[in-house]
Amino acid sequence: MKRLVMGLVATISATVCASCSALPQVTFEYFNLSSNEVWVTDVIGLPPNATPGRLMPSRDESSLNAHSATYFETVRIRPKIKILWKDGGAQGWPGGLKPNELVPPGVTHEAEFKRDDLGIPAKLSSGKIRFTYLGSEKWHIRLDK
Repeated sequence: MKRLVMGLVATISATVCASCSALPQVTFEYFNLSSNEVWVTDVIGLPPNATPGRLMPSRDESSLNAHSATYFETVRIRPKIKILWKDGGAQGWPGGLKPNELVPPGVTHEAEFKRDDLGIPAKLSSGKIRFTYLGSEKWHIRLDK
């Protein structure tokens, strides 16, 4: 009887785990490999709430340094992706945010990419899109499946 119960538990667990892996899961990860603090104010072309906000400098693209947003549904990616950000320079933002400010003052930078050039499909139901700021207004974007 004990073996029968253990066999049923194993079968049910395997079935549940198999169906869980079929669920959509799309993650947007952001990294900042520059020496400056940056504040990403918008990423046009992605689902709502996929904008990371403040990115502190880091030395690598480890998950400990990632700012991410995960969606458990199929997401649509527009034909063009535009990243808008502010670079705090070597000094950062002395004094931080002022009252009633959502983003520190400064010059907004932008970079635009074509989805097709990046090899990203219009609809995505699994995978990770990694955005890495390299400094000097350069971004590296890639899709990891």
